[in-house]
Amino acid sequence: MKVVFIVPMFNAAPHVKELIESLQEQTNPNWEAVLIDDMSDDDTIFMTNHCSGNDERISVIANKEKKWALKNVVENAKNQNIENIIAVLDGDDSLCNKNTVSLILNAYKDDDVGTVWTGHKWDINNINISKELPHSPAVNPYEYPWVTSHLKTFRARFIHEIHDDNFKDMSGDWFKRGYDQALYLPLLYLSKKRLYIDEVCYL
Repeated sequence: MKVVFIVPMFNAAPHVKELIESLQEQTNPNWEAVLIDDMSDDDTIFMTNHCSGNDERISVIANKEKKWALKNVVENAKNQNIENIIAVLDGDDSLCNKNTVSLILNAYKDDDVGTVWTGHKWDINNINISKELPHSPAVNPYEYPWVTSHLKTFRARFIHEIHDDNFKDMSGDWFKRGYDQALYLPLLYLSKKRLYIDEVCYL
């Protein structure tokens, strides 16, 4: 079992170096990353290839059609080994805790845990809106306040249990805004156990 970071990117060139370094600085080497350039019109793809170098854990994809973040994440999550853990990282963000991979993998040693998220900070004010979501089946994540922000992880096998229609609007188009909620709410709903790690891992 390893953590696979899926990173949709658009015009993220100024942030790519910090993002990749934050992955490579992880104390636990059991991770891979899929960095997806979603038709940027800046130097994102150049910077991504340059900064990832020969690191075989990092795959770089350059889209030939615009997909937006949600479709990029779902499609690439479905291509992963179902025993792995998927973690979503935005292209203009990074990890800020070198033990993030270890914390995530340790949390998933409990087979009942299906979704795990961590604390985070904004670079301008350090506000963290993430917190625990009660485990009780009576707590419907669709009806509970949004507390699972930013570093969202889930078992790869779960994504195959959700029909793509759940990720689309009434016109049949993939959601372009609010993609984090469109992605994570059905995953939270499927989880027997949801776990919040009260450590800041995401910037």
